[in-house]
Amino acid sequence: MALWRILVLGVLRLGLNADYDRIHDLANHHRVIREMLGHGGWEENTDQRYPLQTIKDNLKLFTPEILDRINQEVVQAGHVLLKKKPEEGLSVRCDSFVVETRVHYPTDINLLLDAIRK
Repeated sequence: MALWRILVLGVLRLGLNADYDRIHDLANHHRVIREMLGHGGWEENTDQRYPLQTIKDNLKLFTPEILDRINQEVVQAGHVLLKKKPEEGLSVRCDSFVVETRVHYPTDINLLLDAIRK
């Protein structure tokens, strides 16, 4: 299995806290994830499937420590790209917005009301 595919599936496994069966399903049956893995569009190998044992053998070596090391390397590369020293730190800005929703806690009365409406 290619390193990029191990990275994508490993991040999915660790990020979702998923078992190997779920990762097997995601890798073989979900279009967006298959596109991230390099399958899709007009490519020749769109029918390539990942056996469960192959996923287990490759992803059991992808630990949270390895993901942390990759994250550290990406941050260091970002500092080099911005010509900053790691001890300088970076200033960032983030925008957010509020969306009105109708969320309620699933109390017994609300569940009964939802069941009646449906």
